[in-house]
Amino acid sequence: MYVYGRQPVLEALHSKYRVKSVFLAKESTGRAIGLIERACRNKQIRLIKKTKNDLQKYVGPVVHQGAVAEIEFQPFLTDESFHKLVEETENPFLLVLDHIQDTHNMGAILRTAEIVGVHCVIVPVKGSAPLNATVAKTSAGALFYNTFFQTENLEEVLQRLTESNISIFAAQPHDGTIIYHADFKQGTAIVIGSEDKGVRKNLLKFCNNSIKIPQFGKVNSLNASVSTAVILYEVVRQRNFAN
Repeated sequence: MYVYGRQPVLEALHSKYRVKSVFLAKESTGRAIGLIERACRNKQIRLIKKTKNDLQKYVGPVVHQGAVAEIEFQPFLTDESFHKLVEETENPFLLVLDHIQDTHNMGAILRTAEIVGVHCVIVPVKGSAPLNATVAKTSAGALFYNTFFQTENLEEVLQRLTESNISIFAAQPHDGTIIYHADFKQGTAIVIGSEDKGVRKNLLKFCNNSIKIPQFGKVNSLNASVSTAVILYEVVRQRNFAN
């Protein structure tokens, strides 16, 4: 997998994943470039200088900021590892993404999920944005610190979470309990649906509760990544700043 952008490349170098090669534009300078070069020296990673146009051969016509890295990216937990995480983590904080297909939304969501300390992001095999270079860029490299579990059957996973005493909350635009009145202090899974369809009906029956964000304006809509951020920070507030 090739990733681009100074911050994503730098975060890849600091992450658990193996970086095979780093390519920098000959013309590139600045603090981030210096940090990338230092990390490559410290980790003995191959660093190659090329022209800016040459870098586009790896990542296409994107704003690569003069930095590209090739990494071995295998982010998904095994079924056994996921089960162990759920059972052994105190009050698990999980995020379930139901058909989030836009890569920019996915990246923004993962950026928030990492900073608030979500223990695992659960995504379906089909119908979800790929965890690619665009997601790495829009997440500012947070992608490399998220923990993921991928499943062919979200319903089955939600059922297993319920059996593990995880409270499952479906985010809804208009129906449900206002997030400030919900209780997120125990094991919690937040289910976020796509912007056009929301959480699918077949998943709603596996959710203990529906929650909503109070809205006061005339435009009855929030971007999926913004909605996710609002909800996740309410979980953080309740768990860390309730008093």
